[in-house]
Amino acid sequence: MELRKANLYEVRKAARVVGRKHYDYITVNHLVQDYNNNQLYVVVEGEKILAIASLVPEPDYQYIAIKRLCVLNKGNCGKGIGSFAVRELSKVVSGERVGATPWTDNIAMRNLLESEGYQLQYVFNERWCFYAKD
Repeated sequence: MELRKANLYEVRKAARVVGRKHYDYITVNHLVQDYNNNQLYVVVEGEKILAIASLVPEPDYQYIAIKRLCVLNKGNCGKGIGSFAVRELSKVVSGERVGATPWTDNIAMRNLLESEGYQLQYVFNERWCFYAKD
């Protein structure tokens, strides 16, 4: 597996999946915006896109946010792809505070973050958690 910046071809492929699945937390517009802002990453194995995620600066809160992590094929869930993505994304922003804001009911993402050394800092608006790794 390899994490790298997404190219336009990969954005188009991911957009087809995201457009069909109608996820609540990621849209085709998010993909395009993150790609245009040079913030979109892919986890690939050969030519196959396994997951996508974005690293988005949050200057008001002084951290870089891991956002919109999505393993694109449910058959790939439980294979460590999400953990790999979080580990590698953390390396990309080495030296800066890294955080994530999963929904409170997103137990899978919360467990993944905790397994990678992120700690729950607080819950806000009763819907989101803020996890950070300093």
